[in-house]
Parts: sequence; C-alpha cells; structure tokens
Amino acid sequence: FQRKIIESFQAAGSSSIETIIETIKVSSARDFLEALGSNRVIEMSRGVYNLSEWDPDLAKNESEGPRLREGISWQNGYVENEITLEGISGLTIRVEGASIVIDPEYAFVLSFNDCRDISIEGITAGHSTGGFCTGGVFAFADSSGISISDTGMYGSGTEGLKLRNVSGMKVTGSEIYECTYYIMTIEGGSDISFENCKFRDNKEYDQINITGGSSGVSFSRCEFTRNEGQMFNVDSSSENVTVTNSKFEVNSDGNIKSSPNVAFTDCEF
Repeated sequence: FQRKIIESFQAAGSSSIETIIETIKVSSARDFLEALGSNRVIEMSRGVYNLSEWDPDLAKNESEGPRLREGISWQNGYVENEITLEGISGLTIRVEGASIVIDPEYAFVLSFNDCRDISIEGITAGHSTGGFCTGGVFAFADSSGISISDTGMYGSGTEGLKLRNVSGMKVTGSEIYECTYYIMTIEGGSDISFENCKFRDNKEYDQINITGGSSGVSFSRCEFTRNEGQMFNVDSSSENVTVTNSKFEVNSDGNIKSSPNVAFTDCEF
C-alpha cells in the first residue's frame, strides 16, 4: 500500500505535541489489515475484501500473514475468530464501491473495544453466509466518538450493530438490512443518533433492543420497512428514546406507535 502524510493538528489542551495523520491506500484484504491503527485514514480501492483469507484458523493462503499493529488482533468470538481493534483512536476507513466480508458465521466483521474517534464511510459489510445465535457486522464496546455514514450492514448473522457502553455515536445515510435476528442492540449507551437511515427486511425477534440504562437514543427521518417481530424493545431503565419524522411500512409489528418508553413525533405508520 501507499502512504503519505496529509495533515497534522494540535493535540487537545495546551500541549504543543502534534499528531500526524497518515493516508494509506489499500487494494487487498492483507493491505487493509496491515493498515489498521491509530491516527490514519485508510482509503480502499473498489472490490471485495475477504478478511477471512488471513484468519489464522481459516487461512486459505499459505504465505506469511499480514503484520498486524499493536491493538489489532484476531480474538475469539463466540466460536470463531474475529478481527478486534482495541485502544485505537483517530481511525477513518473510507471507500466508495468496496465491500468487506468474513466467512465465519458467528463472528463480527469488525469489533472495536475501548476505541475513540472512529469513522466508517461508504462501506458495505457483511458475511459471505449469514448465521444465527450470535455474530453481526460492527460491534463497539466502551467506545466513544463513533461516526458511520453511507454504509450498508447486511445479512450478517444476528444484527447490524451491537453497542455496549458507547457514547457519542452518529449514524447517517446508512442501511441495516436482511439480518437474521435483530437490527441492533444498544446496552448502556448515550447520545446515539440515526439520521436518514433505512432498516429493512430484518427477521425474527425484537428488532431494536435498548437496555441497561441507555439514554439519548434518537431516530430522525428514518425508514423501517418489512421487518419482522416487535420493532422496539426498550427497558424501563432507559430514557429519552425518540423517533421523529420517520416512516414505518409493512412491518409485522402492528402496534409500533404504542411501544413502551419510546416517544414518536410526526411519524407515518
């Protein structure tokens, strides 16, 4: 891959230390894995990036695997490996017309733990074969400052997003579709918003699960279409869950607007 320094900015506070932001252009799954890290913009060429080609347990390529940076590793998911980023900050993954996939049905495509200021732009991500019980597209835990835009999260085992103790997350112009169990799970989250997003053709159980004292979860100008099961499952410890200017069409839950602990404003059912 190619790399170049494109900008620098002053660190927070009165410190004069500069943080260097690199741009790294990648065109293969191996390049992508090697490029993951803090303070960088990864620009992906068009194409399909199957990260499982370099899974140490499933490797299809016998040559030496990618050199992973500190904080990037293969961790055990439910029963299979998933690529995990831990303690990473200032990472942007940017693409138009590229897809990230993995083969294991029970792992997340990318899992983020204790990460800050992560941006995902213009990606389509999912599994080569959808699974059940567990696994999904993106998982974030104990993280903040997350942005996802113009991204498709599809048919990836249980759900598109799994968020635990996440604060300050904004998802715009994105789509979660054809997941086998849920749209998302939010546990102990705060200040999480979805704007101009589409949720369609997701199956089986409670679709949007908000628990663990979450607060400030909002959906604005979103579309919910052909989803099965109860749309919102919000426990009594969670508050300020709002849905505004959104449209619900052909969903199997006929009592969406009476969902407990959810406030609807100017929505179309």
